[in-house]
Amino acid sequence: MGEAGMAKIFDVPNSVAFRRLREVENDAREIFANSPLFVPGPLQEPDYAQEVICGFSGLPATDAEVVGRVEVRRARHAAFLERLESDAAPQVHVVLDESVLRRGVAGPVKRRQIEHLIELSRKPTVHIGVIPLEHGQHEGLAGPFEVHDLADDSLVFFEGAEGDSVLEGDPDRVALYREMVGRLMSVAATGEDARTLMAKLINV
Repeated sequence: MGEAGMAKIFDVPNSVAFRRLREVENDAREIFANSPLFVPGPLQEPDYAQEVICGFSGLPATDAEVVGRVEVRRARHAAFLERLESDAAPQVHVVLDESVLRRGVAGPVKRRQIEHLIELSRKPTVHIGVIPLEHGQHEGLAGPFEVHDLADDSLVFFEGAEGDSVLEGDPDRVALYREMVGRLMSVAATGEDARTLMAKLINV
């Protein structure tokens, strides 16, 4: 498959599901994310986002498609940080597999991303858990997702190689994903333990 084909497979910014996600995420009161493959979009530093997008698409960093997608991620990240500093800051629960933090060549991009996660985890409304590699297999490895809870509705966003999708209008099914994040958090390193683990990976 050529580069254009790969780009289309991961054409998330132009998908109906992604546009729906952007409509609701700025009003979400609580966010739950399971991320066994990469740091979730709202928490991505721009340079890290570029590495992820280039890796997924097979396109060079200078390609217009990559540049556009990185700008979407940058804007989403900036809006997320702004919300965290506001009176309407959402409660955020993110579970990462340790492999997410270990993946990639050691360098400034990886260091900045992990340092950013450490600082975010110090905020009173941000709860980051890291499942250590020695824990072995766990249900979160089935795939990444984000749950966004609004005042009167909830949405689950899925991103994958076959395209992205949303689940809404089914509170019972949405609750299953929310509860999964809770179970994963119960076996993850959290708080100071998570920060210690992340710091060891970059020797800070």
